Amino acid sequence: MRLYVTVMVFLVGIVFESTDSYAQDFSRYKVQPKINLKALPFNLNSIRLLEGSPFKKAMDVNAKYLLQLDADRFLNRWRTNSGLKAKAPLYGGWEATSSHMLGHYLSALVLQYASTGNKLFLERANYIVDELEECQTARKTGYIGGVPDEERIWKEVVSGNVKTSGFDLNGGWVPWYMLHKVWGGLIDAYMYTGNEKAKQIVVKLSDWAYTNFMKLPDSQFQQMLECEFGGMNESLAEVYAITGDKKYLDLSYKFYHKKVLDPLANRVDQLGGLHANTQIPKALGSARQYELTGNQRDYNIADFFFEAVTNDHSYVNGGNSNYEYFSQKGKLTNQLSTNTSETCNTYNMLKMARHLFTWQPDVKLVDYYERALYNHILASQQPETGMMCYYVALQSGKEKVFSTPFDSFWCCVGTGIENHAKYGESIYFKGVDGSLYVNLFIPSEVNWKEKGIVIRQETNYPKDQTTSIKIDPKKPSKFTVYLRYPIWATHGVQLKVNGNPLKINVEAGRYITKNRVWKKGD
Repeated sequence: MRLYVTVMVFLVGIVFESTDSYAQDFSRYKVQPKINLKALPFNLNSIRLLEGSPFKKAMDVNAKYLLQLDADRFLNRWRTNSGLKAKAPLYGGWEATSSHMLGHYLSALVLQYASTGNKLFLERANYIVDELEECQTARKTGYIGGVPDEERIWKEVVSGNVKTSGFDLNGGWVPWYMLHKVWGGLIDAYMYTGNEKAKQIVVKLSDWAYTNFMKLPDSQFQQMLECEFGGMNESLAEVYAITGDKKYLDLSYKFYHKKVLDPLANRVDQLGGLHANTQIPKALGSARQYELTGNQRDYNIADFFFEAVTNDHSYVNGGNSNYEYFSQKGKLTNQLSTNTSETCNTYNMLKMARHLFTWQPDVKLVDYYERALYNHILASQQPETGMMCYYVALQSGKEKVFSTPFDSFWCCVGTGIENHAKYGESIYFKGVDGSLYVNLFIPSEVNWKEKGIVIRQETNYPKDQTTSIKIDPKKPSKFTVYLRYPIWATHGVQLKVNGNPLKINVEAGRYITKNRVWKKGD
């Protein structure tokens, strides 16, 4: 395939040919990275998808579904567990036994608000935060939760009576995993919308966790970690970042699961046979801890985990796992079924790719990201109804199975409603040196507020192998544009700036760089 790109300062255009037919407000952080980041995402509210692309359609269909859902039904058990009367009956499906969707729903609402500016999503997110504040006030301990029988579970665990297996903790179904979702939703509500109440709630919840679990002996804590716990290490590291209180970072390191993470720290792949999406959030937590501490062990875990999964455990669509478990290293030919490629896994792997890109921008990270975004994430949505796949089956002749609107609520529905609300987040990055990275060929517009520049990309990729990029500065501005030259563009790339062809001196899999003074009418 060949790629054609047109860039103009005014317009930039690129065409590729192949043989085959984080955007929060980072000013809210009290703790800045201890490592030298090379690139940063644009705030999601600075990016808008343009009409006509499958991504814009997917986001619009997802938005309609979000507004069909009833926040009070997700809040049912959170209220009753707090001694309050429920306002609506509980949803069916996984919600009947888990209550994991509320946190995902809160995240999806604020992502959709950031992506569109539609205040309907903000109002609903604010309502959920207000309800959770009422629940927290009623309980008087800082805790909030929708886990069945949670009082007994936590009392037993805190006392040191820890009984666990992969998905069971003292008779409860992955309670830390469930809580991690609301931790994430509250943090997102604060980071994307500035909701101070959300911050206060998640800090009090973190205080509850610190008071009760920091004192748990390491042997019992490690036993507790045998049960899936989501990305609690990541969420607590985030609470440290937004508060500056190191006790939350200390607690995040208590969630270091030695049996899984020690081999990764030594760059040894022992992932075969492990439940895949139990492990990916653990490595994501290490990535965030590395950014906040510079700890080399955390870097090794994140970097090697991504390398191992993408090189030795992933399918052609960018997904991984068969029946939710990692295959043995490099052995996938006998691992094709109706249950390949769990969508939650790829949701988390794309998060990891974004972390790694900010540390060291690399086309191969974006090549993976693009492949997984198109062939798994976008492909996981039923384009007319907005329903979602748990798995994207890769066995020949097998069909996709989609969720129902109100009676499924699988884990991949939770991550799915987030997936389709944030397609703008990785199209562009800004270098810390003032440069611009153009990574994905998706019709979009980004408002680079610091420079007073609007960048607009128009393309019908992948139907056409051409994209045009218009750079519209308020005043002349000198900076470098890095244009991704994908590894799949095996027939080369043609680049024109203001209609003038440019010689390409790099190979596929690298960035094409153009440094100049960009001004109107060039």
